[in-house]
Amino acid sequence: MTGTLTATWRIEPVTPPRPKRHCSTCAGSRLFHSSGKIRLNANGRRLDAWLIYKCETCDRTWNLPLVERAIVGSISEADLQAMHKSDPAWVREREFDLAMLGRHCDRVDIPPDLNVIKTINGARPVAWSVIALAIEAPRVTGQRLDRLLAGELGLTRSELHAMAKAGGLQVESASGKALRKPVKGRVTLRFSSARLSEHQRANLSRNVAQ
Repeated sequence: MTGTLTATWRIEPVTPPRPKRHCSTCAGSRLFHSSGKIRLNANGRRLDAWLIYKCETCDRTWNLPLVERAIVGSISEADLQAMHKSDPAWVREREFDLAMLGRHCDRVDIPPDLNVIKTINGARPVAWSVIALAIEAPRVTGQRLDRLLAGELGLTRSELHAMAKAGGLQVESASGKALRKPVKGRVTLRFSSARLSEHQRANLSRNVAQ
């Protein structure tokens, strides 16, 4: 008996976005990476906080403003403690704040390296006629959807585009170019066994989930 195999991929970027801005030591525009460390400066009841970045070429530091001349009492205790400890989870949220980064640099580079956590939802059918795959990427990624699928499923990008054209792969998206766009938010895909080759079905069965 055939059925629907339902799976979820949760995507988490490995490397945070890297701002590109002028480095006075290098005398040119360079990529900077986060050190993961917060610098604080208190002046009376006022507090300034920065996330320290380093030039990838020369290691010169640059401080990204997080809090500027804020009254200490206006900042939550949880945020104060997180800044004092350079809490990794708290820092990571700021590292992925593209709007904030964009205000202080020429552009933002988004590395493509990702961790992919695959799970099967419910019982796995002995044979499947349809695979319903949900991809969840809560943070911005630098990876195109077709590249992600090709790498994880053991298929070529040209195969994926041919599958989409033949109806073997459907992407729920308002855009007809969803496969060529970076993975972001939640994307739902549907693979139909009847429109796939034996090789493609085998790769999907083997790689869609562990």
